[in-house]
Amino acid sequence: MEGPLLTSEECSVDACVLGTGLTESLVAAALARHGKRVLHLDHESSYGGSWRALSLVDLEAWAAITDGGTSNNVDEPVAVEVETREQNTDGSDGGNDGGGEDHTLMPKVAAISSSLPSGIDISGLTAIPMAQDLFGSSSSSCFSDRKLSWDPYGAKTAAELEALRSELRKKSNTFSVDLAPRLLFGRSDLVDVLVESGVSRYLEFQGLKSARVLSSHGLVSVPLTKSDIFQDPVLSLPEKRALMRFITSMTPFVGSLAFESPAQLGVDRVHKVPGPNENASSGLEGVDLEQPWAAFLEQQKLSPRLREFLTYAICLWDWTLPSSQNQKQEGTASTQEQSLRNLSTRQGLSCLGRFVSSLGMHGKGSSMPLLYPMYGAAEMAQGFTRMCALHGGTYALRTKMTHLLAEREQTQEKGSADKGSAQNREGEAGTGNDERNWRVAGLVTHRGEVVRASTIISSCDHLLRRASDDPKQNEKTQARVVCKRMTVLVDCPLLEEEGLHLCVVPPGAVEPALDNVVQVLQLDWSTGTCPKGYHVVHLSQAAVSSCAETGNDTFNDLERALLALLELAGGERHCLLRCTYQHLPRPLSSRWDASASEGGADVLAACARGSSLMVSADPAAAPQLLAMAEVPEARELFLRAPLHGTEAPAATDFLLKPAHVVQEEQSTAMEDLEHFNEQMAKTSGEPDVRLPSAFTEADSGVQANSEEPADDTCALQEPSDDTHTAQEPSDDIHTAQDKP
Repeated sequence: MEGPLLTSEECSVDACVLGTGLTESLVAAALARHGKRVLHLDHESSYGGSWRALSLVDLEAWAAITDGGTSNNVDEPVAVEVETREQNTDGSDGGNDGGGEDHTLMPKVAAISSSLPSGIDISGLTAIPMAQDLFGSSSSSCFSDRKLSWDPYGAKTAAELEALRSELRKKSNTFSVDLAPRLLFGRSDLVDVLVESGVSRYLEFQGLKSARVLSSHGLVSVPLTKSDIFQDPVLSLPEKRALMRFITSMTPFVGSLAFESPAQLGVDRVHKVPGPNENASSGLEGVDLEQPWAAFLEQQKLSPRLREFLTYAICLWDWTLPSSQNQKQEGTASTQEQSLRNLSTRQGLSCLGRFVSSLGMHGKGSSMPLLYPMYGAAEMAQGFTRMCALHGGTYALRTKMTHLLAEREQTQEKGSADKGSAQNREGEAGTGNDERNWRVAGLVTHRGEVVRASTIISSCDHLLRRASDDPKQNEKTQARVVCKRMTVLVDCPLLEEEGLHLCVVPPGAVEPALDNVVQVLQLDWSTGTCPKGYHVVHLSQAAVSSCAETGNDTFNDLERALLALLELAGGERHCLLRCTYQHLPRPLSSRWDASASEGGADVLAACARGSSLMVSADPAAAPQLLAMAEVPEARELFLRAPLHGTEAPAATDFLLKPAHVVQEEQSTAMEDLEHFNEQMAKTSGEPDVRLPSAFTEADSGVQANSEEPADDTCALQEPSDDTHTAQEPSDDIHTAQDKP
C-alpha cells in the first residue's frame, strides 16, 4: 500500500468534493471562490468523471469493461478494525449492561494503520464502509452494455484492418472522444457562468455550422436566419412566407439578433435584445399554451416539412411527436412514455426561443446558435477545477474513498430545558428510537488518510446506490429515460461537409419507421477531437427502458440511421470503428432506505437530510446533446451546503465575477465603444462623441473581445497566455501556490 499523499493541513477542510464531473467542478469552484477550504478527489487518473473524453486506446479499454467494473487499479483499502457497539460521548460503553440503550447502528473506527497523518483524532466517529459489494455493482456506472468493433461491416481485409488499427493507435492521443457529448446554446446559463467567472479565458469553442434533416430526398439544410430562409433552394415561396410569419409573430418568445434590423438594435446595444420570455404569453392572443405543440403548428398553417424542421432540428425535441389526432383520442390515458413524448405549446415555444435567441451571440455572422467546447465537454470541468485550485483548492486524483465518517449533531436545548423535554428524550431512548441527527465528519481514503470535512458533495460514481430487493422499488426504476448512444469513426464527412454539423433523423426518414427521432453530431479535426482526415460522429436516441434492457435489437434504430447516412456518403467502407453503449442516469431519490440500519443506510439518509451529504446527478439522458441542468443543480448544491453559518449566500454569489475582472472588462468595453464612436464621428464628419460620466457596464453591452478568432474558433472572451488544453496531469495532487 502506498503511503499518504495529503498533508494533515490538506486533510482538514470545509468541504470535500468527490468526482471531477462538470457539476462537481462547478460546486467546488463556487465554494473555493466563496472562501471555503475545498479538497477535490477523484478515483480516476484523469478529470471529468462521467463527462470525460477518452483517447482511442482508452476508449477501447473503456468499452471492454463489463458492467459494474472499474477502470482503475487502486490499492486495496486500508485495514480498519471496527467495534459493534458505539461509545457514548462521555466515554462510557454504550452496551446494555449499564441499563442504557444498545447502539448497534454502525461499526466505529477503533484503530487504523499507523501510516495515517499524525494529530488527527477520530474517536467518537462512526465509519460507514463504501465497499462496492455493499452497494451493488450494477450501479457503479451510468454507462452499460458497452461494445466496440473495428470495421463493423467487414469492408476491409485482415491485413488492411491490422494496418489501420496500427496507424490509428499511433495517433491515439490526438483523439478526444466524449462519453456524453454536449453542445451549449450561445445564450444559456452555462455560457453566462463561463463568461462571468472568467473560466472562458481557458477555453475555446467551435460554432455549429449547420443543422440538417435526413429525409427521403437526402440531407436538407435547415435555414437558421432571415436571409437563409429567403435564399433556401428547397422551401417553396409559401413555406418561406409562412415560416417568417410564424417566427416574427412569436417575438416575445424568440427575440433574436438574427431577426432584428440594425435600426431596431441600435449601434451599441447588441446585447440588450430580450431573450425568451415565458411571462410574455399575454401578448400571444388566442393561443392556448397548454395545447399540444402539433395542434398549435397545424393552426399556424405550417407544412409537414416545416413542422418537422421546427420540432426536431430547431427545438431539438428528443421524442417522436404524436399527431394531434392521436393525442385527442388518447386523452388522459397516456403511459409514462407517451407523457414524455407529449410537447405542449408552452414547452415548444421555450425550446424554439432558446435556439433562435442564441443566433448571432458569438462568432462570425449569425449562424452559430450552438457551441461545442474544443477537445470535449470535459474541458469545461477542467476549467472550473483550475479556478478552484487558484482559490486554494487541493486536488488529488487516483484517490478512492473507503469509509465515510459521521457523527451525531450536538443539539442545544431551547429555553429553560425543562424536565419534560428530558423525559421525552429518555422515553425515546427507552423505545430505541433515537431521533438525534447525524452529520458528516469526513472520510477515509484507500491510502489510510483521514479527511475531516463538515460537508461532502459526491458524484454517483463515488457514492453508489444500494441495490434494492423490493419488487415495488424495482418497478419504479424500470420506467426511466435511457439514451442509446453510438460513436463511430469515419474517414469522410458523414453530413456532406467538413466541420461541426448537427443532423436529426425523423422517424419517417427510413423504412420501416424508427421508434424515435435520432440525433447526429459530426465532429472533425477543427474541434480537437480527432486527427485531420477523420471524423467522430455521435448518434443518440432517447427511450424509456429498464436498467437490464440488452440485446441485439437495442441499437437497431441507430444502426439503420447510420447505414442511411453511410449510403449518402459513399458506402459502409467508410466506417472504421463503432462503439455502442447505453446511458442510464442513476436516480437520486431514495438512494438509501432510511428504515434499514444494515450498511449504514439510515445514517447516510440522516446526513443527506441535513445536507452535510449531497449527491450530484449523472449527465442527463435527455436532452441528449445539450448542457442544460448542470448550472442550476450546482447552484442549488452551493446554496444548500451547511457551511455558510448565519451569512447565507444569495443565488447571485454563485461564481460571482471578481472585482478586478469586472473593472478590466468594463475598461475594455468603454475603450471599444469610444473607439467605435470616434470612427462613426470621422465617417459622418461630426465632432467626436464622448462617453458620459455615468456610463456603466450594464449600459455598454459590448463584448470585451470584438475580434473574430481565426479558423472559426469562437472565444467567449479573449484567451490569456495560459490557455488551458487537455493534458494528462503531471502529478496526482495539485495545490495552487498563487492566490488571486
